[in-house]
Amino acid sequence: MRALATVEEALAAVLARARPLPAEDVPLEHALGRVLAEPATARTDLPPFPSSAMDGFAVRAAETPGTLPIAFRVAAGAPAPAPLPARAAAAIATGGVVPEGADAVVPVEEAVERNGVVELAAARPGAHVRGRGGDVAAGAVVVPAGV
Repeated sequence: MRALATVEEALAAVLARARPLPAEDVPLEHALGRVLAEPATARTDLPPFPSSAMDGFAVRAAETPGTLPIAFRVAAGAPAPAPLPARAAAAIATGGVVPEGADAVVPVEEAVERNGVVELAAARPGAHVRGRGGDVAAGAVVVPAGV
């Protein structure tokens, strides 16, 4: 009489004979419970533009600390209406496009706004700015094959 196979031996025998099913394209809503046949890659840079990581004021770091006029306001996800003028700040919401010419964001907690001007703490270049593609660069693997 032959001894029963262990669970590990039985599993090894089954897996030795198993073959992957052919890949097929399915709509995302039908992908639940399926496995990627190839890696999923980012189609675009995320964020797709340099964006503010904080509510605050976009500035040239070299022009801080000090008091600057507020040139314009940038809403979350919105582009800046113009490049940042010299010796000016732009009020900016988290996720707003950092205007051309600005290289830092001073958080609202480190600024005092009054009558169209803002008194700012010192900033260092790159502070509170999420660079284009900083989260995921176009072409990067987001989910590997086999997941």
